[in-house]
Amino acid sequence: MQRTAGAPRVVEDTKEGPVKVFALVTFNEDQALALGKYLEITEPLLKREGARIIERFSLEDDVIGHRPAKSVIIVEYPSRQAVDNVFSSPEYEAAIPYRDVAFATYSVHIAAQ
Repeated sequence: MQRTAGAPRVVEDTKEGPVKVFALVTFNEDQALALGKYLEITEPLLKREGARIIERFSLEDDVIGHRPAKSVIIVEYPSRQAVDNVFSSPEYEAAIPYRDVAFATYSVHIAAQ
């Protein structure tokens, strides 16, 4: 898995209210310990920022194109600032080595309405 260098791009929060974030992931099935450590670090971060997982899906069939990941996780954050706080935190930086082992693919995207 390719590791993204440095902190994520921080964008000025111009949207009021909740922000939905889509994580497209494929778990490394044989890396339960790394996944456990990643979640041990990131779950308190989400809670601290008021974020919550609202949906989880498995991607089953491709109609057109290729499947970018095996799962989609939708997380609702109270604001864009909360998203940036999580992904630019020192705690998240410490979780990256575990993330890189726990997931074969991992990308995070902010949805607009």
